[in-house]
Amino acid sequence: MKKKIESELVSIAHRILKLKGKEDVVKMHTEVSKLFEKLTVLKFAQENFEDDMPTIGNDSSFFDMLDTAFNNKVSDNIEVEDKIYINLDEVEDDDIMEPVMEKIKDMVAQMPQESVVVDEIFENKIPKKARVKSDFEEITADFAQIPEFEPIEEAEKRKAEKSKTSLNDKLKGNALQIGLNDKIVFIKHLFDGKQEDYDRVISQLNTTKTFEEAKSLITNVIKP
Repeated sequence: MKKKIESELVSIAHRILKLKGKEDVVKMHTEVSKLFEKLTVLKFAQENFEDDMPTIGNDSSFFDMLDTAFNNKVSDNIEVEDKIYINLDEVEDDDIMEPVMEKIKDMVAQMPQESVVVDEIFENKIPKKARVKSDFEEITADFAQIPEFEPIEEAEKRKAEKSKTSLNDKLKGNALQIGLNDKIVFIKHLFDGKQEDYDRVISQLNTTKTFEEAKSLITNVIKP
């Protein structure tokens, strides 16, 4: 991992040195951001891992090579172990707004703290553990919604009102249901047009509980 990061850092350094002019400021900012991120990871690995940092080449350390890449004109090939990084500069650099190192220092000064970058990098790499419910949560899961209790007096009052309403509905349901047209015909032909006699008979019939009682009432009381 460390060797790969070191190789990437050298490549980024070469790309930064090739940028020039105002039109490359955005690209330079992107490359410097990558450089800062790689250096942060490498610094973190150096401070927290037991094994020593790997070296580039035979006698020089990585940071010596990086310093050479930034402070000297890129004119020769740089060999990193079994890889060779070739200078792609074909012409002399034109006028540059300011030295490359000064730009890099200004950009790095405006970047977030390295601890924040490290946290973000390792947060993306390390998978989050699924949350496991505790025994207490499983036991109390059924008590998430606590029932509401009603006072005894209000419950009895509501029950009495419900019973009264049911009784009225029941009595009303047993009453004779006669349509308007039938009612007019009955009053005209059976009661000689007398509404009072009709209402009285219907009221008496509503007091009967069975068909036999209603038939007996009509035969023995109403009809004569």
